[in-house]
Amino acid sequence: MSHANSLPLHAAATVANRSGSPSTAEPKPDLLQSGTASSEPGRPRIVAIGGGTGLPTVLRGLVQCIRPGSRRESQVLPSEQLTALVTVTDDGGSSGRLRRELSVLPPGDIRNCLAALANPASPLVRLLQHRFSRGDVLRGHAVGNLMLAGLTDMTGDLAKAIELASEMLSLSARVLPATQEDVCLCAQFNGRRIVRGETAIVSQGRRIVRLSLERPVRPLPDAIRALVNADVIVIGPGSLYTSILPNLLVDGIASTISGLTAVRILVANLMTEPGETDGFGLQDHLRVIREHAGFDLFDYVLVNDRPLDRALTVDYAQRGSFPVGCDDQTLGETRARLVRRNLAVEWDGTKIRHEPRDLANAILDLAYKSRPSRIS
Repeated sequence: MSHANSLPLHAAATVANRSGSPSTAEPKPDLLQSGTASSEPGRPRIVAIGGGTGLPTVLRGLVQCIRPGSRRESQVLPSEQLTALVTVTDDGGSSGRLRRELSVLPPGDIRNCLAALANPASPLVRLLQHRFSRGDVLRGHAVGNLMLAGLTDMTGDLAKAIELASEMLSLSARVLPATQEDVCLCAQFNGRRIVRGETAIVSQGRRIVRLSLERPVRPLPDAIRALVNADVIVIGPGSLYTSILPNLLVDGIASTISGLTAVRILVANLMTEPGETDGFGLQDHLRVIREHAGFDLFDYVLVNDRPLDRALTVDYAQRGSFPVGCDDQTLGETRARLVRRNLAVEWDGTKIRHEPRDLANAILDLAYKSRPSRIS
């Protein structure tokens, strides 16, 4: 079901006009010419969508590049300039335990986003991420998960709990759940077998035919408002089936994104996920997103062009993970533009990850080049 009627008038009209077919508009030379532009020159409003480890990487880089004193932005960062839109379908680990025992939405991905946006030198951030290693009840729980669960229990509202936690951490950016409804992921595998729950789905270790939510759920109204007022929307990097698609499956999220004139960027994954995206190239990721969302959502696809450490890629290969293939023809029928940048770094010689600052600078460069007349 559609929630276009709950959008501001100009956005509802845009979504209605595009909802009948996939978005195939060429990338725009100027951002948000239809009235949703940022209120001040030089300040693109950015919404980053995802979960897992990918979304915190994007947020960490962006807040470093646009916080006061950086070369990008010298003024105080307004709260509406950067918004994280986070998946809430996790049912494993500490988050899953709290979800089952307290009937709260899983706080883990939200906690990681709050930590990414906070001052890393703050003792509160270290406390937020501290995980108990002892005790039958507390072992495995992160303090931040318990705090968010407690604030949710006090307020009866996850979004309000996140707002209070953000105030404690003195954040000037926003973190929002894609929905406040308790819903589980469902996946169909070959043979029409349906598996329910994110942890059970991942444990199958095989190709997913179709992912869905167990029932339609409404988006958080503030999430839709953030999208409507965004100059830039960034999706990924992250697990295709557990970090990216769950947000796009929330009713109204994908259709809203498809109807906006914001610059829409997909950050391509560096490596495939064993069992889930075996053999996937970039075109396969785009195809799966389009099949599930119902729209071509992107103006740009940002891919890594930095050579990866050979020894480390061999180690990944032994675990069934390989670099996501990408060439000049890989985007297929989509109108999105392929943008290559040096983005990858080997962390501690054991993990291949996006480098936060390089990724943020690439995102901001696309934003600023799309509206040069508004950048001071």
